[in-house]
Amino acid sequence: MAFNPVTLLILFFLSLIRGATLTPRTCDPSFRGPGLTTYDVFLSFRGGDTRQHFTDHLYKALTRAGISTFRDDDEIRIGENIELEIQKAIQESKSSIIVFSKNYSSSRWCLDELSMIMERRTVGHLVFPVFYDVDPSEVGNQTGQFGEEFAKLEISFKYQMERVEGWRRALKEAANMERMVLEDRYESKFIESIVKEIADKLNLTLPHAPPSSLPLSSAVRPPSYFLGLLREWRRFQTSSLFLFFLSPPPNIINDVCFGEGTKKIKRERRGGGG
Repeated sequence: MAFNPVTLLILFFLSLIRGATLTPRTCDPSFRGPGLTTYDVFLSFRGGDTRQHFTDHLYKALTRAGISTFRDDDEIRIGENIELEIQKAIQESKSSIIVFSKNYSSSRWCLDELSMIMERRTVGHLVFPVFYDVDPSEVGNQTGQFGEEFAKLEISFKYQMERVEGWRRALKEAANMERMVLEDRYESKFIESIVKEIADKLNLTLPHAPPSSLPLSSAVRPPSYFLGLLREWRRFQTSSLFLFFLSPPPNIINDVCFGEGTKKIKRERRGGGG
């Protein structure tokens, strides 16, 4: 049976439309629009408190949603100026999530990050304070265990009181902002709300379904899919071919393009901290 090239072309574009469930920015991390930023989010956290559970789950949820996220991996990288790398990453990010935890204030790296992040607010950098297992009032006033850890660090920097006062101001400012607090909620629901908040504030389009259920974009459909089209054409002709388009393509591959825009740098600091 002869194939009409025009008909095949129309059917091909129909498959493109059906598979296009993600926006172009999701699959192309280099596309950032007029801002020309590298990352959507800079993630600041105390590694010893949250690296292997909450922050890791948050990071994965952000990248699965197509939100390009910077985090470090806390390993020593000889010869690299860590502070300049972190400053550059913050400057190249549209926003920052600060995960406050009980031992966040024990790390001068975390506090320096915080100061840089809060300074960037003056140029439109969005800041999202997240309070994990710590009360915002303890962060703002440096009380409780959070305050105890800060006091220990303050002793180590008693000859750099201007720097310490800068940390205090940044902590106070962050604690008084609109914030997200875990309290007694399930972490999974809390993380979902954070991802949605970030996407809303950054005007990003989230996938319409969890990544595991998204159909493979037709731009990367396997050749077997199109061979299947031809076979269906021969067997059932046009009427059944349209039904074929309504069914999911074979050999669906999940998470094709999530997380490609994420950079990690190895980092020497804070004894297991993030």
